[in-house]
Amino acid sequence: GLCNLTIEQFRIAYLSKFSWNDTDLFNCLANVSVISLLSISLGSLQALLKDFRWQHLEMINCDFDKFPALKLRSLKKLVFTDNKDVSTFTKTELPSLQYLDLKRNHLSFKSCCSHTDFGTTNLKHLDLSFNDVITLGSNFVGLE
Repeated sequence: GLCNLTIEQFRIAYLSKFSWNDTDLFNCLANVSVISLLSISLGSLQALLKDFRWQHLEMINCDFDKFPALKLRSLKKLVFTDNKDVSTFTKTELPSLQYLDLKRNHLSFKSCCSHTDFGTTNLKHLDLSFNDVITLGSNFVGLE
């Protein structure tokens, strides 16, 4: 039924078992502007590698196997907070990204932060607070 609706914001919260293998659900959400995933056991988000038209994506207090390797051309804001089981950041391809909130994840960065890490040169806000070891080696090369 979602495919027949026009949706601007979509939020899923507090599901203990959620299957991301259902590509029909994702295809129905391809044109949503804001996606919020809260306290969901996600494991891997390989299905999110498709270039949907999402502009704002929130993943808060979710259970991941690893940081999702996102490739979303239209994404402007990414909030990825309180996801405790993720310790390593995976490079992303987010050319429109302007706002990135990665606080409280126990992430470690060995050489942060340049445009190659985040796949954008448009980044204007970056929050890495309350993570593990972060070594600033690139001094924000190529970032606004």
